[in-house]
Parts: sequence; structure tokens; C-alpha cells
Amino acid sequence: MQRLKLFALLSVTCLLFACSKGPEKQFQLATQGLLSGDLSQNAELAVIGSVHHGGSLWDLKRNERLFAWNHAAGELSSIRAAAISGDGKSAVTTVEDSMVLWSTESGKSKQFWQAPSRIISITLNKNGSKALMGLRDGSVSYFDMNKGFSIHNFKHQAEVRITGLSEDGLTGITGSDDKTAKIWDLKKGALVYSMALTNQIKNIAISASGKLAFTTAQREDSIIWDTTTGETKFSLPNRYTNYTASTFSEDETYLSLGTFQGKIKRWNIKSGTETASWQASPRKAYGGAASKAIISIADLQNEIVVLTSDGLTQTFKP
Repeated sequence: MQRLKLFALLSVTCLLFACSKGPEKQFQLATQGLLSGDLSQNAELAVIGSVHHGGSLWDLKRNERLFAWNHAAGELSSIRAAAISGDGKSAVTTVEDSMVLWSTESGKSKQFWQAPSRIISITLNKNGSKALMGLRDGSVSYFDMNKGFSIHNFKHQAEVRITGLSEDGLTGITGSDDKTAKIWDLKKGALVYSMALTNQIKNIAISASGKLAFTTAQREDSIIWDTTTGETKFSLPNRYTNYTASTFSEDETYLSLGTFQGKIKRWNIKSGTETASWQASPRKAYGGAASKAIISIADLQNEIVVLTSDGLTQTFKP
């Protein structure tokens, strides 16, 4: 009788709250969680900054750590921001105001540079030759990673938490604690559009073509909008969801979102409807490893791969 009651309760709960599917598979990359991390576009590589074990690069096809990456010999660096280039051949890690460009093929460092302020966020272009950096002092730098100088410098009024680049690397997006998301023409070095919100921006994304952007702020509707006009394509009226990761599919059909609570949702951009949802599993039921916030997400059309704050990669099927 107790089992029947429990089954009935679960059935009613699923009907009311639309139960989400769990992962098809998962793999542990870190024992005590992550400070930072990024998945390659094809979800075959992950660069991570572990809480206790420094930086490293992982092969997700073989579930194997390829290289340990730290900024000084004999130390385990606290990697606070990391990114992989679009072609998957380069990666960057940052510690305070320093950054190292690495080869994902040889594992060796290619360049070492220093920024004028602490690096909060960073994104690499397709071949890893350029980076869009957001700094603590509110600066944005479009940086030449080979030659070591800023091609263009921009400005927000508070620290820049998130950066993103279009597929061709010529359109950038930045999100700041000054409550604005800004679109930049990186060829001309000019502001294209500034989107003002009423709260601090939590997450942003830009589509491959650079024509669409996603922004979300605390206690506000999350929106998909046109990067040249600011016109809202559609909004997600869920003001109490903290989206921590987002990505457009390469063909710009879908927007996939990850939350602080480990929920993953996929939205059809044209219809503005949710097409699927999943729930990440925590490594532990309680304690420090119970966190399952999504920190990076890859949409591969036939599957979704995420990196979670407790140091797992998890794969979901539509």
C-alpha cells in the first residue's frame, strides 16, 4: 500500500511539475568541484579550473585527463576563467590578471600575457588568435593573443562578468554589473547596441551569425533579442530562475539553458516554445559536492552535454 501511495504521489508530482529526464551518462573530472570550466563546441574537450587540483584539459571521448595546466611550476593554480577556441586547438586559462594560451594538441603553453586588471571572463575566437576579455575594472579588451596587445578597448561602468563571440569573431557581447549587455563591432571597434536592464546581468549568449543575443538578469524576464535593433524575439517569463549557462545551436534553431539548480531546458527560437528539459544529477546528495549548477553547455543537436560545478560532465538525449 505504501508503494502504491508513493507511486501515485510521484505521478501527480510529474503531472504538475513536468518531470525532467536525467543524464544518459556522466563522468567525474574533479573531486571537490570547479572554479571554472568550458566545453569545446563539439563537446570532445573540457578545460577546467579545479578547486584543489589546479587547471587541466580532458578528453571527453576517452574520459581521460590529457594535461595538467598551471601558471607556475610546482603550484596548483586557482583558474578563475577558462575558454576553448572554436576549432578546439587552443585554450586559455587565467589567474587574477595573468593568462596563458595553451595548445590542446601538445599541451604546451604558447603565450603568456598580463592584463591591466583582474580577468573576470574570457572568450576565444575560432582559431584562438583573439580573445574578448571582461575585466574587474569595467574594461573590455579585444586582445591579440599572438602579439600581446589590445586591438580595441571598450568600457562598462562596473566589472564585466560575461563575454561572448560570434562564429566569425567579429561581433562580441559583454554583460556587466552596470546592468547592461553590449554588442560590439570588433572589426571597427564600435558599439553596435546597448541593452539596459534593471538588475545585474547573470548570463548572456550570442548566436553563430551574431544576429541574436540572449540575456538574463535576476528577477527579470530572460529575453532573446536582435543585436542590431534590440527588438525582443521572445521572452521567458520566469523571473526566479537563475540561468548560469546558455548556448545557441549552430543553426540557430535552439537555445539551450542551464540553471543554478542543474535544470537544462531547450527552447525552439522560432516558435518560442520549450521543446525539452532535463535534470542534472549531483555527485553527492548533500555537502560541498551536492552543487550541480551548470557552468558550460554544448548543444550537439542529437544530445546536450553540460559541465557542472561539482566537477561532472553529463550527457542528455532529446
